[in-house]
Amino acid sequence: MEKWLSLWSIGQNGNISDFTDIKQSGFDGIEIWAEHSCSKEYLNLAKKSGLRIGLHLPFHDLNLATPDKILYERTHQILVEWLATLSHYGGKHATIHGGYAWSSEERDETLIRVRERLLILSEEAEQYGIELLLENLIPDSLNYCHHFASNVDEWIELIRFANMKVCLDIGHLAVMGNDLETTIKQLGSYLGAVHLSDNDGKSDLHLLPGEGINLSAGLNGYLANQKFSGPIVYEINPYKYSLKEIINYILMTKV
Repeated sequence: MEKWLSLWSIGQNGNISDFTDIKQSGFDGIEIWAEHSCSKEYLNLAKKSGLRIGLHLPFHDLNLATPDKILYERTHQILVEWLATLSHYGGKHATIHGGYAWSSEERDETLIRVRERLLILSEEAEQYGIELLLENLIPDSLNYCHHFASNVDEWIELIRFANMKVCLDIGHLAVMGNDLETTIKQLGSYLGAVHLSDNDGKSDLHLLPGEGINLSAGLNGYLANQKFSGPIVYEINPYKYSLKEIINYILMTKV
């Protein structure tokens, strides 16, 4: 297993010394946060620092599940451009959100679109030598819309159809209400990466491990049982913690 850091966690004012500190503190790689305005510069800094590179594809203004043809075409174009960029920098995995149905009543018909679009994108990612990973998302508690994938059965159905793997966000999983060990067993060889943070089981707080209800207790053992060797990505709230605090935690706990 490898120890990585999401660059969401360092904010938008990082510099080469930050990347040097990340490397020297024992992180093997970083996951670029494509929403950052400085994300392309961060790619250069990561490469200079000798860190392995992954990517969290953008999603804030992009809905892969949209019924609007023009919006989908633009979304697809942006995602493919990012896959090409990641490939140029030697990256090997890209985490993606599956989008959302405009209303929960449209869930079934929207699921069909998402399946087909993920398959297309997964095939394109493969051409770039990149593994596309579908992340689990927190359900809409109002049931107003539907996020893909926000239940485990749906998640597994999507990745099997699209011939891809998953990024397991353990914080999201806790809010979904699923057991960590059971879910890891269900996912098995489909596990491509893990997003690691802590929370209170109710909200997506992205706390340092141990500062919530200790969601990561037993995680390494569960992953080892599945012979998982991929990235465990610390995805920690940059509005609560500084990079120095995150690094100090890593050094003190020797995780």
